[in-house]
Amino acid sequence: MDLSRVAARVDLRRPPATSPITRGYHGAQDTLSCSDSTRNVGSLRTSLVSLDRTNYKVDDKPRFEVTVENTGSEPITVPFSPHLSDLQPDDPGQQFAYYELQIALWIDAGGLWSTNTAGSAILYGANEHGNTMLTLNPGEWIRVVANGHFDLDKDLIKLTLSGYPADQAYAQASLFREQTLITASQSATAAREVCMFKTQGRTIPIQLSVP
Repeated sequence: MDLSRVAARVDLRRPPATSPITRGYHGAQDTLSCSDSTRNVGSLRTSLVSLDRTNYKVDDKPRFEVTVENTGSEPITVPFSPHLSDLQPDDPGQQFAYYELQIALWIDAGGLWSTNTAGSAILYGANEHGNTMLTLNPGEWIRVVANGHFDLDKDLIKLTLSGYPADQAYAQASLFREQTLITASQSATAAREVCMFKTQGRTIPIQLSVP
């Protein structure tokens, strides 16, 4: 899946308002991470296969390629569509559920600091929507290409300028079950991480400078 060449459809429709909306639109998201490793339902290894180059400046947008592999002993089904809006019901006010696979590009400074604000690829799917879910048998993997964005906050820029720049990049994938409800003026999403045993595959050395 080459997301760098896809115009993802992610905008969701709203039901019509019954009265004029004067305070704009509001959204909320509640995300629960997996906190019980005994509930793991499989094992995924995420490897950073390639970057378009290895020398970057903050605010550059790298093109990166990752693989997400089922390294467990049982099949794992993951979402495999970039189009969230295709999963929304005909009635935009109806709550709907779906899966989301988040593949984050991380950068690390020799173990001194790390951040996942280097960009991400997101895939969506639901069992009732054909061709949006993909089953990975043990040893099988998916390949995803996407564009990132090297974005550092003020504290990490200070660390970089103090002689602690990021020197490697890697990727990590997380799977979530989500439910979204939209009204004319508000939206709410509840996301619960699917417990997986996650391992990190290949990393790539980089040079990241502050302009």
